[in-house]
Amino acid sequence: MFCPKCGTQIPENDHYCPTCGEPVANAAKTPDESDHTAMFEASDIERTRLLSALSYLSLLFVVVALLLEPNSKFLRYHINQSIVLQIFGVVAALVAIIPVIGWIVGCVASIAAVVFLIMGIVRAYKGQAKDLPLIGKYTVVYYN
Repeated sequence: MFCPKCGTQIPENDHYCPTCGEPVANAAKTPDESDHTAMFEASDIERTRLLSALSYLSLLFVVVALLLEPNSKFLRYHINQSIVLQIFGVVAALVAIIPVIGWIVGCVASIAAVVFLIMGIVRAYKGQAKDLPLIGKYTVVYYN
């Protein structure tokens, strides 16, 4: 089990987290596999979180961000998420060409894309590296 507050692994028979004291009743059985924040250095996150958030807005920001911080793993993580999201948006637009069913699916996917965009910007600015729902597990730009 893992502590939901600090992420520390909790021994099976313990009633409280040994690090922060959180009760075991609130402990999660597995850590959040979509959260990659621990993979990145705090200084890298702090230095590039604004550029990472801006990278979701357009491919122009992606290019500028890569020129300014070419070695930032945190920035490349969010650039990857941004590009996958933009591909998702293009696919949604293409599906929307199909009459009736495509219009409905394309509209729902477009709304999801806007929600994912906001999630990505907020997470990047907060210094988090969490995969976007549905599309976040795909990799176009390697960041390790």
